[in-house]
Parts: sequence; C-alpha cells; structure tokens
Amino acid sequence: MDQPDSMAPTSSSKRWAASWLPWTNGTGRPWRGWRRLPLMIPFVPIHLIVAWILFVPAAEYRNGNYWIDQDAVDHLLFQIPDLTANPFEAIRSIITAPWLNHDAIQLGYVTALLLLFGAVFELREGTLRMLAFFFGTTFVAAIGGGFLLHLIYPHIWDTSFFEAAWNRTWSGGSAGCFGVMGAIAARARRPALLLAIFIAWECFIWWVNLRNYTSVFHFTAMTTGFVTARWLLPPVPRDAS
Repeated sequence: MDQPDSMAPTSSSKRWAASWLPWTNGTGRPWRGWRRLPLMIPFVPIHLIVAWILFVPAAEYRNGNYWIDQDAVDHLLFQIPDLTANPFEAIRSIITAPWLNHDAIQLGYVTALLLLFGAVFELREGTLRMLAFFFGTTFVAAIGGGFLLHLIYPHIWDTSFFEAAWNRTWSGGSAGCFGVMGAIAARARRPALLLAIFIAWECFIWWVNLRNYTSVFHFTAMTTGFVTARWLLPPVPRDAS
C-alpha cells in the first residue's frame, strides 16, 4: 500500500531537523544502556569527583560564596605572565589548573558543562578523544589567549580590564568544556545553529556575570575544537566498540 502523501513532509522535516544535530549521519558510538555507561564515560565522573574533592574540604565562605584556599593552590594555577617569565611553570599549570576552581559558582558551572556536553561527547567519541579535546583545547586557549594579552597589554591597550587579566590566576575546566562544545557543533551536518547557541550563551554569561578575559579563552577553545573536529579529525564510526 502506498504511503499517504502527508507523510513525506513529516519525513523531510525530520531529516531537516536532524541536519542541525550532531552524530545524525550514522557516526558516533551508539548508546549501550545505563549499565555500560560508567565504562563508556570514565573521564567525566573522575574529573568531577577529583574537582569536588579538591575544592570542598578547604573551601572558605566569604561574601556569600565559597572560595578555594588561594594561598594553598596558587602555584598550581595558570598565570599569564609565566608564559614568558617562567614557561615551564606555565605549561605545568595548564595541566593542573583545569582540576581546580576559584569558587563554588565556577565549580558548579564546570560541573554542568561536563554533564551536559562532556558526557555526551565522551559517549559518542570515546575517552581518548575526550581527553584530547578537553586538555588540547585548554592548552591552545591558554597559550593563544595568554600571548594575545602579551601583545596587547600594556603597550597597545593599557586598561583595567587587561590589567586584571594579567595579574590574576586562572583555573577551571570551562575552557576545555567549550573546546568540546565546539567539537560537538562540528559533528552536525549544519553546525551554524549550535555554534550560534553556544556563542550567544557565552555572550550572555559574560554580560550578566563574567565581565573579564575568560571569554577569550572560551572562544579560542571553542574555535580550536570546532576546526579540529570539522576538518582534521573525522567522527568515530557508529559501529566502533
């Protein structure tokens, strides 16, 4: 029996909607049930457990928020001047800083990003790729954003905005999360919608809360993740174990 003509637009609409979503072209590891989930996404829960363990015991309550013991972990946090003053220290801190968070708001934000996007990417593309994108885009963002500030401040643009970025420490896994988000957008046949949502979200967060140099790191990481996943690293086949 022939299908009614009214079914054709519905099928076409579904294909059109699917083109804006990642892994709808037969790629990405399939869902294998809740029992196998911990084995398929080990990095995300491990990272979150370590981050919370490092933060909670030594957190200090000040001005309506919980803050990390800055003096105890200062040597583990990324500082932009170290890129030229102490490169070895800068590289080491890029590895350690993503596990630490300045305050409870940052920790909660990173937790949400990893659960929303990191877990999905690790499930679809595997733990090795999750590690590569999370830490790789963090590294590129720290180096790129740091050297950009070296070029700008103080010789070209000496403002309090850049001065604050130069003198403070940096930590947290949000840059790596945005790198993963860029890679997720790249896995859609039409990535423009996801990219627009992620960019709009970051602009909104910058306006209502950040108002600092953080967004430079985020956009650098997201661009790196997108370019790498779109043109350099093909998606995992659907039948990958």
